[in-house]
Amino acid sequence: MEQTLAKSEKKLEKIKENLLFIYLIIFPLGQLLSFRLNLFSYSFPVHIIDFLVVILGFTTLVDIKNYPKFFKPIVNFIWILAFCYIFSFTIFRSSTLILGGLYLLRIVFYALFTITIFNIVKNNQNKKILLFKSLMVVSLAIAVYGILQYIFYPDIRGLTILGWDDHLYRLVSTFIDPGFTSIFLVLGFLASLLMFLETKEKKFFVFMAIFMIALTLTYSRAGYLAFFSGTLALLVLKNRLAKLIPLALIFVGILFLIPNYGSEGVRLGRTRSILTRIVSYQDAFSIFKKSPLLGVGYNNICIAKQKYLGQRVNFESHSCSGIESSFLLILATTGIVGFTIFIYGLGNLLILPKNFYGPVFTSSMVAVLTHAFFVNSLFYPWVMGYLGILFAVSVKE
Repeated sequence: MEQTLAKSEKKLEKIKENLLFIYLIIFPLGQLLSFRLNLFSYSFPVHIIDFLVVILGFTTLVDIKNYPKFFKPIVNFIWILAFCYIFSFTIFRSSTLILGGLYLLRIVFYALFTITIFNIVKNNQNKKILLFKSLMVVSLAIAVYGILQYIFYPDIRGLTILGWDDHLYRLVSTFIDPGFTSIFLVLGFLASLLMFLETKEKKFFVFMAIFMIALTLTYSRAGYLAFFSGTLALLVLKNRLAKLIPLALIFVGILFLIPNYGSEGVRLGRTRSILTRIVSYQDAFSIFKKSPLLGVGYNNICIAKQKYLGQRVNFESHSCSGIESSFLLILATTGIVGFTIFIYGLGNLLILPKNFYGPVFTSSMVAVLTHAFFVNSLFYPWVMGYLGILFAVSVKE
């Protein structure tokens, strides 16, 4: 009986690893494997990687004994998300809350996904090494796809009919957005920087150069700020702060060499996107003031804009349910209570004991949180998956 049980557990473990391998393979394909699904007269985006995350998450959902202690802050945050969502039924018609419930379920399963990965690698150093390097390769693939897109398909304005922004001569890669693409390039750079500092192998320096070139071509100022904040954090943690000056000079040098023609989006002094963000921030605060204690429920921004701001909303728009800041999104949807628990949970996760890869996770979080001030990137499914894997590899139980 025990042998049969052991074989079953080993087989399940192998299935999990295979699913994780598939996840990493399709990760760099980004939005190319996404489609829209109609449900109860609502249309919402569905990503293939979400299905894999749900399957892997279910394996942990039914195995409560393997929940690590570090999961408690995440559980607290999920509980407040759920409570605020239930509270939103007193504000909006129940039929309009379907999309918010689906977004909430996504966060739940990405949290479970993180635990699943942790349980796979926690007692196997070789798996941790392999998974960490796999993340680097994932970012490298995104960079290469982006450079190819920039060379052969620099004008994506035709995709506006599908709800995407009209970018011209900007690296958008497979995520069809320079802002979201930029954060994966920063994360890949930080992983490569750690490996270069530790091994001095030239290939990691080459990786760093590719990431920097690709990042500059996104013309994403949020990405640039994330690059500098993440790099500064990593060098401080590794006591190599002097390396910041040459890296900064190389990055700025590349900025001067790349083309700066073709569209408004390539001008670093552009103001249109700044004004768009200001309007988005104003919308968030206006919604927050309507329900300051518990918010309007995650992720009910689209219907809140319709009810409170009198806006004509398009539920199929990629930006309708978002605010141009992950922090303001949490504030508007979960209120002061949820925002406080969110910040407290972040602090708890950052101070957990880490291993060799810990500095990369901490610096990556600094980069993402910097980026998330200007783009709702913290709850972007690919970012949640990337950070979930990196956290699982880095944390000590």
